[in-house]
Amino acid sequence: MSIRTCPWLVALCVSLLGAREAAAAPSWLELRWPEVAGCPTREEVEATALRLTAGESPQPVTAEASITADAGGYALDLRVRDSGAQQRTLQSPHCEALAGATAVIVAVAAAPIGVSARVTAAPPPRDALEVDLAPLPVAKPPAPATELPPAPATELAPTPSASPSRRRPGLAIGFGASAGIGPTPRFTAGLSGNVSLLWRRVRLDLRGSGWFPGLARASDLPGIGVRLQLVAGAVRGCPRLVRRTVALELCAGLELGALLAEGAGLQQNDRSRGLWAAGLLAPGVRWQPLRWLSLGVEVEGLIAFTRRRYRASDADALVYTVPPVGVRLGGGLAVHFF
Repeated sequence: MSIRTCPWLVALCVSLLGAREAAAAPSWLELRWPEVAGCPTREEVEATALRLTAGESPQPVTAEASITADAGGYALDLRVRDSGAQQRTLQSPHCEALAGATAVIVAVAAAPIGVSARVTAAPPPRDALEVDLAPLPVAKPPAPATELPPAPATELAPTPSASPSRRRPGLAIGFGASAGIGPTPRFTAGLSGNVSLLWRRVRLDLRGSGWFPGLARASDLPGIGVRLQLVAGAVRGCPRLVRRTVALELCAGLELGALLAEGAGLQQNDRSRGLWAAGLLAPGVRWQPLRWLSLGVEVEGLIAFTRRRYRASDADALVYTVPPVGVRLGGGLAVHFF
């Protein structure tokens, strides 16, 4: 979304940034701010937020910002977590205005009443820079009298330092439990662990799973069957649709492993091991209430590429054939490291 900020509010922020006084980083603020040419530094944004909360008792706030530049100016994507979570998208031809707006947003999140009253009561400086944070037409050149001169490369194309912050993936380690049909004919429980790389729109999973043994009985041979156990690994890619703390995901991938089989009810219960291969498709939803923790559930369908058949040597009869499709119901949690 785009937010139109009052000119006098932006002017206050820019004037605070312009002071560039040395100040210690506020203990209540954890700010991730990219280094972009032509933009204030993280220390300057923190110093502005510290001035705005002077004399208050701010609550802890975590904020993460990413900035991109194009011909129309700068675009800021800001995520703030205090007692809740919020996300802001701002645009302006001046990066100083976005830095000032960031300082105000995190300060208000830390001390809503005191900072709001202070910002409302503060008169705008006479020579303040008035900036409209709504999207501006690319065709309109910025007014040279009020614009701080940016470098030509920054004005025409995204800066190299802004792109890696957007492309850098997060890392998560997850654990889950499932119940599924296939290759066994009845629901069987299983446990899994996975390592994930996460971007905002895509997730890549590397998963290992083990399933408890499941018994498949022959329909026309009473008391005879085969006990199956699956150990497998999977690689999955998941497009994501993220809205605040909730993500809708549709994962697809390939699973390879070993299918262990042991006879049941025979005079000689032999064991065998065969290749297991299957295609996976799993819609799911994931909720991330904390920056470092997420919970998810999914329904995973599978198509068996290796349909093994098991025969009883004593009766010389077919005992069981792995079905062509299966389904799994699962859930789990993941710990996010960055």
